Amino acid sequence: MTDFDRKVKRGLPIDDILIIDSHCHLGAWAAFHGPKETAEDMLVNMDALGIDVACISAHAAVGPDYIYGNNLVIETVKKYPERFIGYVTINPNYPEDIKTEIERCFKVPQMKGLKVHPGFHKCTLDYKNYHLAYEEANERGCPVLMHTWGIDSVLAAARIAGMYPNANFIMGHAGGNDFRVMEKAAEVVNKHNNLYIDLALSFTYQGNVEWFVKEIGSKKVLFGSDLPFYDASFTLGRVALAEISDDEKMDIFGLNMKRLLKI
Repeated sequence: MTDFDRKVKRGLPIDDILIIDSHCHLGAWAAFHGPKETAEDMLVNMDALGIDVACISAHAAVGPDYIYGNNLVIETVKKYPERFIGYVTINPNYPEDIKTEIERCFKVPQMKGLKVHPGFHKCTLDYKNYHLAYEEANERGCPVLMHTWGIDSVLAAARIAGMYPNANFIMGHAGGNDFRVMEKAAEVVNKHNNLYIDLALSFTYQGNVEWFVKEIGSKKVLFGSDLPFYDASFTLGRVALAEISDDEKMDIFGLNMKRLLKI
């Protein structure tokens, strides 16, 4: 039994390695009961588990008001610069604001990536206006967290990764809704050095962490919990108790994301 196993099974935080949660949110979501959506609430969960840093985008930014939501993220990363890193959420329905919003937000040092959510923006991942953001990411060499759900979004993510080799693209939810889609996600990750998956999986299969490591290697898999939608203990436990090496677990928990964020 490893130290990861012992600590998790005893309910102790994994406090001796770097853990970066690559896929988190912040704030209220319309018509959804989220009683612990503030930064302070999230810190309680993070401290209990040993999560050092959470990478956040605001629910409001994904939904009705990206400027308001990005401001919430900026306030949070300024208040807790050691614990939170921000994604700038852009909305392709307002193309005239995309570059200026990215420039505004990236003036804050802890804003280090972009977030796109085609489901709520009512478009596809490769919609023309999203490319304004991908071009910025390519110039800055920063990560882009993509909400991927279904085979079409996985294939689009692969095309985009090929077009913008200096940016790094994270397929949030690893395609999301079907094991066959996750197989395709693994297939395209192996074809692109700048394409990754995270483990914020809404549909979880037994042994999926081991399967992803076997298929694509530990350096292309990121720890992501979808906190505060979900308590982060679910994903943390799946990684900590996975039948993979400690070095592979450390890659997933934090070292990979540290490299992508250049911190």
